[in-house]
Amino acid sequence: MSFYDACLTYDPAIEPYTFVVSRKKNQQLNTKTKIIMKKIMAQFYVDQTVSILLLFTLFFAGCREEDFSPNLTREFTLQSTSNGASYNIKVALPADYDPIGKTYGTIYVLDGDENFDFVANHCRELSNAHAVSNVLVVSIGYGNDRNLDYTPTETGSMTGGAPQFLEFIRDQLIPTIEQNYSADRTRNGRAILGHSYGGLFGAYAFASDNNVFGNYLLLSPSIWYDNEVVLKFEKDSRISNKDGEQLVFMGIGQMENSGRMQAPFEALYQTLLKNYPSIRLAKNQEKNLGHMGSKFPNTILGLTYYFEHRSL
Repeated sequence: MSFYDACLTYDPAIEPYTFVVSRKKNQQLNTKTKIIMKKIMAQFYVDQTVSILLLFTLFFAGCREEDFSPNLTREFTLQSTSNGASYNIKVALPADYDPIGKTYGTIYVLDGDENFDFVANHCRELSNAHAVSNVLVVSIGYGNDRNLDYTPTETGSMTGGAPQFLEFIRDQLIPTIEQNYSADRTRNGRAILGHSYGGLFGAYAFASDNNVFGNYLLLSPSIWYDNEVVLKFEKDSRISNKDGEQLVFMGIGQMENSGRMQAPFEALYQTLLKNYPSIRLAKNQEKNLGHMGSKFPNTILGLTYYFEHRSL
Protein backbone atom coordinates (compact mmCIF):
# COMPACT_ATOMS: atom_id res chain seq x y z
CA MET A 1 0.00 0.00 0.00
CA SER A 2 1.31 3.44 -0.89
CA PHE A 3 1.90 6.19 1.64
CA TYR A 4 -0.87 8.18 -0.07
CA ASP A 5 -3.36 5.30 0.28
CA ALA A 6 -2.39 4.87 3.91
CA CYS A 7 -3.17 8.50 4.67
CA LEU A 8 -6.53 8.40 2.90
CA THR A 9 -7.64 5.30 4.80
CA TYR A 10 -5.95 6.14 8.10
CA ASP A 11 -8.23 5.93 11.13
CA PRO A 12 -7.06 8.41 13.82
CA ALA A 13 -9.29 6.66 16.32
CA ILE A 14 -7.07 3.60 15.99
CA GLU A 15 -3.69 5.19 16.62
CA PRO A 16 -2.76 8.86 16.67
CA TYR A 17 0.28 9.94 14.71
CA THR A 18 2.59 12.90 14.34
CA PHE A 19 4.75 13.73 11.34
CA VAL A 20 8.08 15.24 12.30
CA VAL A 21 10.35 16.13 9.40
CA SER A 22 13.70 17.69 10.17
CA ARG A 23 15.01 20.51 8.02
CA LYS A 24 17.77 18.27 6.75
CA LYS A 25 15.38 15.45 5.83
CA ASN A 26 12.98 17.90 4.27
CA GLN A 27 15.72 19.09 1.94
CA GLN A 28 16.31 15.50 0.87
CA LEU A 29 12.74 14.76 -0.17
CA ASN A 30 12.66 13.79 -3.82
CA THR A 31 10.30 15.28 -6.35
CA LYS A 32 7.92 12.31 -6.39
CA THR A 33 7.52 12.38 -2.60
CA LYS A 34 6.83 16.11 -2.67
CA ILE A 35 4.12 15.59 -5.28
CA ILE A 36 2.52 12.87 -3.14
CA MET A 37 2.61 15.13 -0.09
CA LYS A 38 0.97 17.94 -2.05
CA LYS A 39 -1.81 15.54 -3.10
CA ILE A 40 -2.34 14.50 0.51
CA MET A 41 -2.56 18.08 1.72
CA ALA A 42 -4.86 19.00 -1.15
CA GLN A 43 -7.11 16.09 -0.20
CA PHE A 44 -7.07 17.20 3.41
CA TYR A 45 -7.94 20.81 2.68
CA VAL A 46 -10.71 19.91 0.24
CA ASP A 47 -12.29 17.68 2.85
CA GLN A 48 -11.91 20.26 5.59
CA THR A 49 -13.12 23.18 3.51
CA VAL A 50 -16.26 21.42 2.34
CA SER A 51 -16.86 20.14 5.87
CA ILE A 52 -16.58 23.50 7.62
CA LEU A 53 -20.31 24.26 7.73
CA LEU A 54 -21.02 20.77 8.95
CA LEU A 55 -18.40 21.11 11.67
CA PHE A 56 -19.92 24.39 12.85
CA THR A 57 -23.35 22.75 12.90
CA LEU A 58 -22.05 19.81 14.91
CA PHE A 59 -20.16 22.13 17.23
CA PHE A 60 -23.21 24.20 18.10
CA ALA A 61 -25.34 21.07 18.30
CA GLY A 62 -22.80 19.64 20.71
CA CYS A 63 -22.90 22.81 22.78
CA ARG A 64 -26.69 22.54 22.92
CA GLU A 65 -26.82 18.82 23.69
CA GLU A 66 -23.55 18.03 25.45
CA ASP A 67 -23.93 15.13 27.86
CA PHE A 68 -27.01 12.99 27.74
CA SER A 69 -29.34 13.58 30.70
CA PRO A 70 -27.54 12.33 33.85
CA ASN A 71 -30.85 11.42 35.53
CA LEU A 72 -31.62 9.07 32.63
CA THR A 73 -28.15 7.50 32.50
CA ARG A 74 -27.11 4.34 34.29
CA GLU A 75 -23.49 3.22 34.48
CA PHE A 76 -21.71 0.07 35.60
CA THR A 77 -18.59 -2.01 34.92
CA LEU A 78 -18.68 -5.56 33.60
CA GLN A 79 -15.67 -7.87 33.47
CA SER A 80 -15.51 -10.25 30.55
CA THR A 81 -14.99 -13.93 31.25
CA SER A 82 -13.92 -14.48 27.63
CA ASN A 83 -11.00 -12.03 27.46
CA GLY A 84 -10.55 -10.77 31.05
CA ALA A 85 -11.07 -7.09 30.24
CA SER A 86 -13.37 -4.79 32.21
CA TYR A 87 -15.79 -2.66 30.20
CA ASN A 88 -17.48 0.52 31.32
CA ILE A 89 -21.13 0.33 30.27
CA LYS A 90 -23.57 3.24 30.05
CA VAL A 91 -27.30 2.90 29.45
CA ALA A 92 -29.45 5.79 28.24
CA LEU A 93 -33.07 5.36 29.30
CA PRO A 94 -36.02 6.77 27.35
CA ALA A 95 -37.70 9.76 28.99
CA ASP A 96 -40.89 7.71 29.43
CA TYR A 97 -39.02 4.64 30.68
CA ASP A 98 -41.51 2.21 32.24
CA PRO A 99 -39.85 -0.99 33.49
CA ILE A 100 -43.19 -2.59 34.27
CA GLY A 101 -45.50 -1.87 31.37
CA LYS A 102 -43.20 -1.54 28.33
CA THR A 103 -40.23 -3.14 26.62
CA TYR A 104 -37.69 -1.25 24.55
CA GLY A 105 -35.39 -1.97 21.67
CA THR A 106 -31.66 -1.66 22.30
CA ILE A 107 -28.84 -0.08 20.32
CA TYR A 108 -25.39 -1.30 21.33
CA VAL A 109 -22.85 1.42 20.51
CA LEU A 110 -19.18 0.63 19.91
CA ASP A 111 -16.49 3.18 20.73
CA GLY A 112 -19.00 4.14 23.38
CA ASP A 113 -16.66 6.48 25.25
CA GLU A 114 -16.77 8.76 22.22
CA ASN A 115 -20.24 8.15 20.79
CA PHE A 116 -22.66 7.58 23.67
CA ASP A 117 -23.96 11.13 24.15
CA PHE A 118 -24.30 11.83 20.42
CA VAL A 119 -26.24 8.64 19.74
CA ALA A 120 -28.42 8.88 22.85
CA ASN A 121 -29.40 12.49 22.16
CA HIS A 122 -30.27 11.79 18.53
CA CYS A 123 -32.29 8.70 19.41
CA ARG A 124 -34.36 10.89 21.73
CA GLU A 125 -34.83 13.50 18.99
CA LEU A 126 -35.74 10.91 16.37
CA SER A 127 -38.23 9.09 18.57
CA ASN A 128 -39.94 12.42 19.28
CA ALA A 129 -39.89 13.46 15.62
CA HIS A 130 -41.38 10.17 14.44
CA ALA A 131 -43.70 9.75 17.43
CA VAL A 132 -42.38 6.23 18.07
CA SER A 133 -41.02 4.51 21.13
CA ASN A 134 -37.44 5.36 22.02
CA VAL A 135 -34.74 2.74 22.68
CA LEU A 136 -32.21 1.86 25.31
CA VAL A 137 -28.81 3.08 24.10
CA VAL A 138 -26.09 0.82 25.50
CA SER A 139 -22.58 2.23 25.29
CA ILE A 140 -19.68 -0.22 25.37
CA GLY A 141 -16.54 1.53 26.57
CA TYR A 142 -12.98 0.41 25.95
CA GLY A 143 -11.71 -2.63 27.82
CA ASN A 144 -8.98 -3.98 25.57
CA ASP A 145 -7.47 -1.96 22.75
CA ARG A 146 -10.12 -1.51 20.05
CA ASN A 147 -7.65 -2.91 17.50
CA LEU A 148 -7.86 -6.18 19.39
CA ASP A 149 -11.57 -6.27 20.22
CA TYR A 150 -12.94 -5.15 16.86
CA THR A 151 -10.84 -7.20 14.44
CA PRO A 152 -11.94 -10.75 13.55
CA THR A 153 -8.59 -12.33 12.65
CA GLU A 154 -5.03 -12.01 13.86
CA THR A 155 -2.73 -9.97 11.65
CA GLY A 156 -0.45 -8.75 14.43
CA SER A 157 0.09 -8.91 18.17
CA MET A 158 -2.88 -6.65 19.01
CA THR A 159 -5.53 -7.92 16.61
CA GLY A 160 -7.97 -10.80 16.27
CA GLY A 161 -10.00 -10.53 19.48
CA ALA A 162 -13.44 -10.07 17.90
CA PRO A 163 -14.62 -13.65 18.62
CA GLN A 164 -13.99 -13.19 22.35
CA PHE A 165 -15.49 -9.68 22.33
CA LEU A 166 -18.64 -10.92 20.59
CA GLU A 167 -18.86 -13.74 23.12
CA PHE A 168 -18.74 -11.14 25.91
CA ILE A 169 -21.55 -9.13 24.30
CA ARG A 170 -23.69 -12.18 23.58
CA ASP A 171 -23.20 -14.16 26.79
CA GLN A 172 -22.69 -11.44 29.41
CA LEU A 173 -23.63 -7.93 28.37
CA ILE A 174 -26.93 -8.64 26.60
CA PRO A 175 -28.21 -10.95 29.39
CA THR A 176 -27.25 -8.29 31.96
CA ILE A 177 -29.12 -5.56 30.07
CA GLU A 178 -32.16 -7.75 29.49
CA GLN A 179 -32.28 -8.87 33.11
CA ASN A 180 -31.90 -5.44 34.68
CA TYR A 181 -33.72 -3.22 32.19
CA SER A 182 -36.98 -3.50 30.32
CA ALA A 183 -35.25 -4.54 27.08
CA ASP A 184 -36.86 -6.47 24.27
CA ARG A 185 -35.33 -9.95 24.36
CA THR A 186 -35.72 -10.80 20.69
CA ARG A 187 -33.08 -10.61 18.00
CA ASN A 188 -35.11 -8.01 16.09
CA GLY A 189 -35.10 -5.83 19.18
CA ARG A 190 -31.31 -5.44 19.14
CA ALA A 191 -29.14 -3.19 16.98
CA ILE A 192 -25.39 -2.63 16.81
CA LEU A 193 -23.74 0.60 15.65
CA GLY A 194 -20.06 0.92 14.79
CA HIS A 195 -17.71 3.12 12.80
CA SER A 196 -14.47 2.11 11.03
CA TYR A 197 -13.14 -0.93 12.92
CA GLY A 198 -16.44 -0.80 14.80
CA GLY A 199 -18.24 -1.13 11.47
CA LEU A 200 -15.98 -4.07 10.65
CA PHE A 201 -16.99 -5.70 13.92
CA GLY A 202 -20.67 -5.14 13.12
CA ALA A 203 -20.21 -6.84 9.74
CA TYR A 204 -18.36 -9.68 11.45
CA ALA A 205 -21.23 -10.12 13.91
CA PHE A 206 -23.68 -10.16 11.00
CA ALA A 207 -21.76 -12.94 9.27
CA SER A 208 -20.53 -15.06 12.15
CA ASP A 209 -23.41 -15.01 14.65
CA ASN A 210 -26.48 -13.58 13.00
CA ASN A 211 -28.73 -14.59 15.89
CA VAL A 212 -27.41 -11.88 18.20
CA PHE A 213 -28.54 -8.74 16.34
CA GLY A 214 -31.27 -8.11 13.81
CA ASN A 215 -30.21 -4.52 13.01
CA TYR A 216 -26.80 -3.28 11.83
CA LEU A 217 -25.60 0.31 11.37
CA LEU A 218 -22.23 -0.03 9.63
CA LEU A 219 -20.45 3.31 9.22
CA SER A 220 -17.30 3.43 7.09
CA PRO A 221 -16.69 -0.24 7.90
CA SER A 222 -13.11 -1.40 7.41
CA ILE A 223 -14.10 -4.32 5.17
CA TRP A 224 -10.63 -4.18 3.62
CA TYR A 225 -9.17 -5.70 6.81
CA ASP A 226 -7.11 -8.88 6.33
CA ASN A 227 -7.78 -9.18 2.59
CA GLU A 228 -11.52 -8.59 3.08
CA VAL A 229 -11.84 -11.64 5.32
CA VAL A 230 -15.30 -10.61 6.54
CA LEU A 231 -16.62 -11.16 3.00
CA LYS A 232 -15.41 -14.76 3.27
CA PHE A 233 -17.19 -15.14 6.62
CA GLU A 234 -20.37 -13.82 5.03
CA LYS A 235 -20.14 -16.28 2.15
CA ASP A 236 -19.45 -19.21 4.47
CA SER A 237 -22.52 -18.38 6.60
CA ARG A 238 -24.85 -17.18 3.84
CA ILE A 239 -27.01 -20.31 3.61
CA SER A 240 -27.96 -20.13 7.29
CA ASN A 241 -28.30 -16.32 7.38
CA LYS A 242 -29.84 -15.27 4.08
CA ASP A 243 -33.51 -15.93 4.86
CA GLY A 244 -33.50 -14.10 8.19
CA GLU A 245 -35.08 -10.69 8.62
CA GLN A 246 -32.32 -8.06 8.60
CA LEU A 247 -32.05 -4.28 8.77
CA VAL A 248 -28.71 -2.96 7.51
CA PHE A 249 -27.64 0.64 6.94
CA MET A 250 -24.22 1.25 5.38
CA GLY A 251 -22.64 4.70 5.28
CA ILE A 252 -19.34 5.97 3.91
CA GLY A 253 -17.66 9.21 2.84
CA GLN A 254 -17.15 10.05 -0.83
CA MET A 255 -13.55 11.06 -0.17
CA GLU A 256 -12.56 7.76 1.44
CA ASN A 257 -10.02 5.96 -0.70
CA SER A 258 -11.83 4.43 -3.67
CA GLY A 259 -9.79 1.24 -3.84
CA ARG A 260 -9.21 0.40 -0.20
CA MET A 261 -12.50 1.56 1.33
CA GLN A 262 -15.09 2.02 -1.40
CA ALA A 263 -14.66 -1.22 -3.36
CA PRO A 264 -15.07 -3.63 -0.39
CA PHE A 265 -17.90 -1.46 0.94
CA GLU A 266 -19.74 -1.74 -2.38
CA ALA A 267 -18.96 -5.47 -2.60
CA LEU A 268 -20.64 -6.09 0.75
CA TYR A 269 -23.63 -3.93 -0.19
CA GLN A 270 -24.16 -5.74 -3.49
CA THR A 271 -23.79 -9.12 -1.80
CA LEU A 272 -26.48 -8.26 0.73
CA LEU A 273 -28.74 -6.80 -1.95
CA LYS A 274 -28.55 -9.88 -4.16
CA ASN A 275 -28.60 -12.68 -1.61
CA TYR A 276 -30.80 -11.61 1.31
CA PRO A 277 -34.44 -11.50 0.19
CA SER A 278 -35.86 -10.34 3.54
CA ILE A 279 -33.35 -7.56 4.15
CA ARG A 280 -34.17 -3.88 4.67
CA LEU A 281 -31.04 -2.36 3.20
CA ALA A 282 -29.85 1.19 2.56
CA LYS A 283 -26.55 2.89 1.87
CA ASN A 284 -25.36 6.47 1.83
CA GLN A 285 -22.27 8.19 0.51
CA GLU A 286 -21.63 11.59 2.07
CA LYS A 287 -20.39 13.91 -0.65
CA ASN A 288 -17.00 15.59 -0.26
CA LEU A 289 -16.39 14.06 3.15
CA GLY A 290 -13.75 11.62 4.30
CA HIS A 291 -13.46 8.93 6.93
CA MET A 292 -13.99 11.05 10.03
CA GLY A 293 -15.97 13.86 8.42
CA SER A 294 -18.72 11.46 7.32
CA LYS A 295 -19.04 9.77 10.71
CA PHE A 296 -21.66 11.96 12.39
CA PRO A 297 -23.79 12.65 9.28
CA ASN A 298 -23.97 8.92 8.58
CA THR A 299 -24.69 8.20 12.23
CA ILE A 300 -27.74 10.46 12.04
CA LEU A 301 -28.88 8.97 8.72
CA GLY A 302 -28.36 5.44 10.01
CA LEU A 303 -30.37 6.11 13.16
CA THR A 304 -33.09 7.77 11.07
CA TYR A 305 -33.28 4.71 8.81
CA TYR A 306 -33.46 2.48 11.85
CA PHE A 307 -36.29 4.43 13.50
CA GLU A 308 -38.25 4.58 10.23
CA HIS A 309 -37.85 0.91 9.26
CA ARG A 310 -37.33 -1.16 12.39
CA SER A 311 -39.80 -3.92 13.01
CA LEU A 312 -40.65 -2.86 16.57
